[in-house]
Amino acid sequence: MKLFFLLLLLFFHTKLLIATENLDTLLNGYESESSLSKITKRDAGGVVEIFTHEDLEQMQAHTLLDVINSTPALLLTRGVNNFTRIAIPSVAQPPITYIRLYINDHDITSSSFGSGFLIWGEMPIEYIDHIEIYKATSSIEFGNENAMLIFRLYTKTAQRNSGSKIRIMADDKASLDTSFYTAQNLLNDISYFAFANGTNINNTSYHNIYNGKTYDYNSNRENYNVYGDIHYKGYRVELNIYKKRADSFIGIGIHKTPDGGELDAKHIYLHVTKEFQNNVKLQLSYDKSQYSRSYIDPNGIRISNAPIINDYGINFDDDIASVILEKRLNFGDNSLLLGGFYKRKEFEVHGRYFDNNFSYDYSNHASNALNLYSLYAQNRYNYNQNIQLITSLKGDFFRYNKDVKSQNELLARVGLISKIDTYKMKFFYSKAYTPLAFYQIYNPDNIPYKANPQLNTMQTGVYTASLSYTNKYHQASFAIVHVRTTNLIKYDTTSADGFYNSNDTINQILYQFDYTYKFDIHNKLVTNFIYGDNSTHTDTAPQYEALFKLFNKYKKFDFYNELIYKSSYSLYGIDVPNSYEFNMAVKYHYNKDLSLGLKADNIFNSGYKQEYKDITTAIETREQRFWFNLEYLF
Repeated sequence: MKLFFLLLLLFFHTKLLIATENLDTLLNGYESESSLSKITKRDAGGVVEIFTHEDLEQMQAHTLLDVINSTPALLLTRGVNNFTRIAIPSVAQPPITYIRLYINDHDITSSSFGSGFLIWGEMPIEYIDHIEIYKATSSIEFGNENAMLIFRLYTKTAQRNSGSKIRIMADDKASLDTSFYTAQNLLNDISYFAFANGTNINNTSYHNIYNGKTYDYNSNRENYNVYGDIHYKGYRVELNIYKKRADSFIGIGIHKTPDGGELDAKHIYLHVTKEFQNNVKLQLSYDKSQYSRSYIDPNGIRISNAPIINDYGINFDDDIASVILEKRLNFGDNSLLLGGFYKRKEFEVHGRYFDNNFSYDYSNHASNALNLYSLYAQNRYNYNQNIQLITSLKGDFFRYNKDVKSQNELLARVGLISKIDTYKMKFFYSKAYTPLAFYQIYNPDNIPYKANPQLNTMQTGVYTASLSYTNKYHQASFAIVHVRTTNLIKYDTTSADGFYNSNDTINQILYQFDYTYKFDIHNKLVTNFIYGDNSTHTDTAPQYEALFKLFNKYKKFDFYNELIYKSSYSLYGIDVPNSYEFNMAVKYHYNKDLSLGLKADNIFNSGYKQEYKDITTAIETREQRFWFNLEYLF
């Protein structure tokens, strides 16, 4: 903490030396530079966090994980299977269907898991212009499947990023991250953007000793991403391919003694958007994903209704087709959005389980498909120049090919936005639900696979209220979020069905205070303070969090300093102490084309740690790591 404040003092001293430009002019320039994020921001979308293009550049962020780690009220966790998950203050890991990830207008979805975040959470972001994160939201304004947490990533375009760039990053663990993009405006209103990335991340190995033998917890991973888009007279065609391989980390063995296993996953999507002159927007898309997971444990793996096994393998295959049609109407003081979509989600799973001697060897298979129909409307009514009333309604209709009952879900949202001078107030109530995924309906540990037709969606009521103040120098805001959830879905390891609805009701509360001071166009201090609690009064994640982020430019140098505090908590009989994660980045612009940088994560190795059941020590969720960064434009 003392080091951070020393850096603040150094920064203020530096500013006295370099503050020579007119503040009003600089701030006007800042407004212009960040205009794209202002255009895409959905003011009624919930509690919104925005990382502008300038922010991402100064942070030297190169994966989505870097951004999530710096987002207030989101806690990065790592599962025993080496997947990145997200917890919220006082509550560990809501279901993956809680989250939706968009790249531009494309919802990266999954039939098996309900959200593509499980595979794409570690994606590179060198081709991303800016990122918006909506907390305590609903899907109505976004016109797709429902979620409480939405990540919207907007790609760079030839209009703003014409030319080519290569970026190479290497760290002290021999990891390598290489990115390249090229973009150009051609004749006849044609432009294109193309991107490729290859990443090889090496992580620290941990160890477990059982019966005198040492077993390694490895969590290395490799990612490959290729993206391209073409714009032509109102059409936009996007193709994105993401491939991932990762070690199995702790695994799912009884004694946590892995001896191999890995994840291989691939997701590809094609998305076509056409915007017509009469405010009609048509979107067509197709997704295909393949997910293959294996666990090997010589001392036994237990699944629900099979004998003890040693080798666990499972493969999920998804095919998803979607069409979305929207129309915007303006009449009088009303702005009306009308829309609907149809989505077909096909699902297939194969499993094979056997022991060391092949005395038990079982192959498993199931398949199904969902036809999802949705209609929605949202109206913004300008009561006067200071008050806006928002009403939304959405109906989702689930029709499965077999085994599972049809379900109809209704979403409703009402809100008020009031702006008086430099103050803004927002109040919203949403009645929503959390969709089911096929992996919940067909428990992967069940032998044989069998649908659980009695499983119902979790129902939520979300209340949000916020007050903000903004002027040229200061931005301050305070938000309160209250979420009431019924029909909770829990998992029973002893049941063949696995997932079931409990009669419990849980109430969660979140308080967030943000303050930003803008010294000028290039220099700002951002602070966030968060407190969370739940009605069970059982804290499975930190309750308190504080973030301090300092953005600074001096001549040819960019500086970024960040301190993240998370409070202590206890789980599985392990007391996890307070954490203080300090990150920093320095970039030197040798000329307008060549930049060199250094980036340090968790410098003092005192960041947030996570506990695991039957593991005696907590493990860092974000390792100490030092990166060298080279960027060249041409």
